[in-house]
Amino acid sequence: MNIFITGASGFIGGSIAAHLARTGHHVHGLIRKPEQAAELQSLGIEPVIGTLDDHDLLVAEAKKADAIINAASSDHEGAVKALIEGLAGSGKTFLHTSGSSIVGDASGGEAGDARIYHEDALPEPTADKAARVAIDQFVLDAAKQNIRSAVLCNTLIYGNGAVPGSASV
Repeated sequence: MNIFITGASGFIGGSIAAHLARTGHHVHGLIRKPEQAAELQSLGIEPVIGTLDDHDLLVAEAKKADAIINAASSDHEGAVKALIEGLAGSGKTFLHTSGSSIVGDASGGEAGDARIYHEDALPEPTADKAARVAIDQFVLDAAKQNIRSAVLCNTLIYGNGAVPGSASV
């Protein structure tokens, strides 16, 4: 499978990209710094030099890929829109990493209202997470454009990443 991953030099994206490459997938990974290219190549990842602001590059990579994983930024609306534009009507898969903070309520450890969250409905966000939840909803709504989309709300991620220099902090 041909997979395009944003954040390929980072902790999450790099670890996913390295694993997929080890299991035989052809992985293109977006990185900002050309000096990281050799590290990715040594892991079997084809580096794509650019940023999340490179609209045309993201659209082109999305069109070439069988699946997309956005692991660079949960909050970059332009990148998400570009990737969805490239995937529109394709029936391909788009995984977007968000975070469990979208259900946070800033209670500071005090008891609050008991809420039950369901995986098929995003929560009503606090003001500081409204933009992220809107992006997450945009990703989920991509299904209307024949894209198999999902939002992954990662919780605690800890350890050393597969790409040298990537670690949780």
